[in-house]
Amino acid sequence: MKQILLIFGILISHFLFGQDELESNNFHLTYIYSGLGSEYNSMQPVFKVNGNEIIYTLEENSSWNGEFTKKPDTLYIGTLRKSSIDSIIKLTTNIEDTLVYRTNPEIISGGIHSIKIKTNNINLTFRLHNASDPIAEKIIAILNSNIPESERKLWLFKLPENE
Repeated sequence: MKQILLIFGILISHFLFGQDELESNNFHLTYIYSGLGSEYNSMQPVFKVNGNEIIYTLEENSSWNGEFTKKPDTLYIGTLRKSSIDSIIKLTTNIEDTLVYRTNPEIISGGIHSIKIKTNNINLTFRLHNASDPIAEKIIAILNSNIPESERKLWLFKLPENE
């Protein structure tokens, strides 16, 4: 009986660990900022994670005519720590919607941040038009902890505090 319980325990822990491993191996995240107004057609950050591989570039991701003429500039290629992937999954697992949309209609220019997270069980997009979101802010902090100090950090829109 003890052997059966031991084998059962090993199988269950392997199944649970295997599910976590599968989730983090099938992790995809994209952060894009698209400038509006005077920032239209400008080079803006694009941060992509596929599994645990990071590619961080500056790209022209908005255009008046749909044509992109500027070549992307690669800032950093590296890996995202497994603990960071696990933290992002934990932050987003309980969000039931597939889109978190925030907007600040008082600002005409500015830009739109888009953060898309996809795993086996999560398909979530944050679309933040001159706005922020507390969970998205935590995700950005996690991503920034994986970017070398010498590189430009990711950011989200913040209204200046009233004095």
